[in-house]
Amino acid sequence: MSNGYGFGDGEIKQESSWRYPLGIFMATLVLCAIFLYYYVGPSVEDFSGNTPSPAITEEPVRVEIGGSIFAPPANYTVYPRARRGGIRDEVVLYALWPTMNGYTPAQRKEFIENAPDTRRIDITISKRTSMFNEAERFERLYLPQTVDPRGVRTPYQLTKFTFKEQRANVPTNGYADTELFVGNDESGATAAVFCFKEKDDVTSPECWRELEYGNNIEVSYRFKRPYLPEWRALDDAVQRFVMKLDQSNPPAQ
Repeated sequence: MSNGYGFGDGEIKQESSWRYPLGIFMATLVLCAIFLYYYVGPSVEDFSGNTPSPAITEEPVRVEIGGSIFAPPANYTVYPRARRGGIRDEVVLYALWPTMNGYTPAQRKEFIENAPDTRRIDITISKRTSMFNEAERFERLYLPQTVDPRGVRTPYQLTKFTFKEQRANVPTNGYADTELFVGNDESGATAAVFCFKEKDDVTSPECWRELEYGNNIEVSYRFKRPYLPEWRALDDAVQRFVMKLDQSNPPAQ
């Protein structure tokens, strides 16, 4: 029987036979957890709500923007951050032209991808920041930067304006890569619709308009350039859509 001592009366420490295998197992477990989290776990973008994740529920999301209450159904959102209710500076919504429907799994490609002919309309409702209304912006800011202030008529009830090209050592006006189309919407108000130029290096050109909604709210929306000939019907559909979401007193039209 061993007395626990060896030669020279030195004590021999006996160690458990399972200590090393357990240590190896725990280290392997931690490494596997880190590996799985890195590849399939939520990222910083996931936590902040910036990863596309459309909703299928039509449960309203109540938000307050500029003192007005809007209640868009959740299936008109793509990013989780847009489904956070309460006081917000803006909310970004998505609808399909021409039905103005929200997201369904069968239409996932339209909502997620950025095809040149996608029917998705990106609509932003936000607090108003511009000191000028749309007509004033056209007269004071845009028109002086155009090549010909008379513009060119188009077949779809819009006048087309082109901007001065950017030159070396000359500050750009910020509009050089765009064209401006101006007309009157269904209410008779001035509509200034910008579009990116159709060029080889622009694979999916968009058009957009920013308009006032009441005193404290502005609405901007984007759509693909192939639908520019339908701009008036599209514009009217967007404005009606926003009014439908408004739970406060809508502005007088």
